[in-house]
Amino acid sequence: MMSIPDGFPSDSAGAFAVLRSRSALGPNDLKVLAMIEAAGEAFYFLVADGVQDPKAKELLKQNGREERGHAYRLAKILKMQTGEEWSVPTADENPYLASAPASLPPITPEFIASLEQGEADGDQLYQVWANGADDPEIAKLLRLNGREESRHGERDAEVIRCLRG
Repeated sequence: MMSIPDGFPSDSAGAFAVLRSRSALGPNDLKVLAMIEAAGEAFYFLVADGVQDPKAKELLKQNGREERGHAYRLAKILKMQTGEEWSVPTADENPYLASAPASLPPITPEFIASLEQGEADGDQLYQVWANGADDPEIAKLLRLNGREESRHGERDAEVIRCLRG
């Protein structure tokens, strides 16, 4: 199991609350955010398991795959900042999955709408972190993660349409 850096809670919501308070991301922030993003893959896959519509299922899985991609991009930023090679955790190694619930409430349009809003918030946060980056290439990568968060929200909106028939 990968360890959570000092100063961060052991639950992803608490850790994300700490990250929300940052205007720029340091090395430990990047590691924690990468772990949370990697956990997002498993979360979206779990949500996808809770829907029957094939199109909705694929849209949710695409979001999950991109969440893991965000984690790899954050590991790249960490290497750019510090020179440190750091591996994105597998699901078995991710401490933020160890504390995650094994099941979710019913997957309703209202539940997906909360994900859609969370993705919009994620884009805004990535823009803040990009504005706080000293290196233009790092800022570019953070902005890319943010734009993809907005795209996840667009997919979530499409999932809502699928669920409503």
